[in-house]
Amino acid sequence: MIYYWFILVVVLCYFIGNINFARVIARVFKHEDITTKGSGNPGTMNVLRVYGIGYAVLTLILECIKAGVPAIVCGYIFAGEGMFELAFFTAGISVVLGHNFPVIYKFKGGKGIACTAGMFFFSPLWWVGLIMFVVCCIFLYFVDYAFLASLIFVSALSISWIIYLGLLQPYLWWVCIILIAFNWVLDIAMHHANITRFVKGTENPTNFRQKVNKLFGKKEKIEQIEEKPEKEIIIEDDEENNNNSNQQN
Repeated sequence: MIYYWFILVVVLCYFIGNINFARVIARVFKHEDITTKGSGNPGTMNVLRVYGIGYAVLTLILECIKAGVPAIVCGYIFAGEGMFELAFFTAGISVVLGHNFPVIYKFKGGKGIACTAGMFFFSPLWWVGLIMFVVCCIFLYFVDYAFLASLIFVSALSISWIIYLGLLQPYLWWVCIILIAFNWVLDIAMHHANITRFVKGTENPTNFRQKVNKLFGKKEKIEQIEEKPEKEIIIEDDEENNNNSNQQN
């Protein structure tokens, strides 16, 4: 009987995954279709590329919540049966599948990295997720290829969880490992075009460094603008003093 509930979890979480916040944010705040902008991918990285860091952070947070909350709720619902990990990853990966292949958008969705991140952020190894997130943001700042940072993040968290489950060995732990490995391979497969372009040297950078520098460079520019008139006034005063001294001579 309990496995019928798992089927219900898969179906509900799949349709939750159909909600694409990159599309929603682009439509609400910019009155545009994100699939016609940038790379055309309705995901966090394309929002970053097209609309900047602020909208990208908002998209990332909402996508993380979209996957993380259903996963943790389902995990605790089935925790009494000793199936926390199984229910957690079943729900989380179902959301990822709904995001990548949404029926309401004719199966044209994103690449699932933000949803996968949310699943890991809400997991018991959330601290590993936060550490790797910071590391990958630093990596992205210097390397500027978003897909590489994304795949490094997913790979590190997938390996961490596979090792963790292998040591802990909860109920049906090997099924959880299969689910995580499936999601890992899926994330890599969704970036096959990026990998091909990167090998050919035609992959477009995200310009993350320029966006960060612009975000934190606004105050400096304002100060420079405010200082400029003062310098002009000093020059004008010097010219008036020189003219007065010439007239006296």
